[in-house]
Amino acid sequence: MNHLVHILLCSTLLVFSSCHQDPYQVNLHEIKFDLRFYHADSLLSSQNPLNQLKVRNQLKTLDSDVFGYLFGYCYRIPVQPDTAFLQRLSLIYNDPYVQALEREISVKFAVSKAKHHRKLQEACQRMKALLPNTEPPKNVVWMNAAFTSSVFCSKKSIAIGLERYLGAKSTCIQKLPSDQFFGWIKEGMEERYLLRDAILGWLNTHALEETKEGYAEEMIRWGKLLFIVEKLLSEEPVAVVLRYSEADYQWALASEWAVWKYLVDEQLLYDRNEDTKQSLLHEGPFTRGLPNKSPDRLGQFLGYRIVRQYVENHSPSLQELLNLPYLTLLQAYEAPEKT
Repeated sequence: MNHLVHILLCSTLLVFSSCHQDPYQVNLHEIKFDLRFYHADSLLSSQNPLNQLKVRNQLKTLDSDVFGYLFGYCYRIPVQPDTAFLQRLSLIYNDPYVQALEREISVKFAVSKAKHHRKLQEACQRMKALLPNTEPPKNVVWMNAAFTSSVFCSKKSIAIGLERYLGAKSTCIQKLPSDQFFGWIKEGMEERYLLRDAILGWLNTHALEETKEGYAEEMIRWGKLLFIVEKLLSEEPVAVVLRYSEADYQWALASEWAVWKYLVDEQLLYDRNEDTKQSLLHEGPFTRGLPNKSPDRLGQFLGYRIVRQYVENHSPSLQELLNLPYLTLLQAYEAPEKT
């Protein structure tokens, strides 16, 4: 009798466990994928002309788009002839501010790069398994992008500007001109956002590109992307995936009903005005149209909540989720009760 009870108890636990198993969990040991990392940041600052020319040539071979982005867009220097390239590069790296910036980058990421390597590798393995129609990046290029942008994605690489992840308290970050780099921009230059920025940038470029339709479709697109980032970076907190502090995330959760009501009352869901998208989906000190104490990008947040609710009720694969019409998710959404 006791043996029978034991069997029934184990069977019940097994069924309960299978019902609650994460459908997006992946056995990484079964996914063969090698992500290559290239450290252009430290190599270019070496002050050795032969090394600098070597880096230029290697980077061009590795990815001509990243090569053009770094030297043409970020540094605005000629890549030929060698003498002109070295002369202009020397002017950049002999600048006292750039030298201080390189020292900070070297110290800041001396240890943590290995952790980022592992997590990016694992995210790409999950991408390969869960999004079979989206090719993962082949390379990650670490660079000092002269504060042009955090992440640049080519057809086969993610280039990451490490200088934008030094932290708001960094001496070099504090010295940035406040009329160009506002306080809220500096506050967002935190290392904890590096991984989500990289993976989101890749998906935004290669998995689900920006639409030219109304606001609601773009809101749901962002929601899909953020939910997928959460699953690919399974160790990261939701607040980090959303690029929020924990306090801002809790404010957004408590205000979900109010944000939805605002969109409905103002008839913004099907608005095609670009200013609406800019106000609700893009970065800023807060979300325009809502209280100044609100976090920015509350449209992205709401899109994420709509997608998450749909997934909890219907459990599509991530590939199926990408292909779902935005109206399917929007019409299934039930706003939480007012708190």
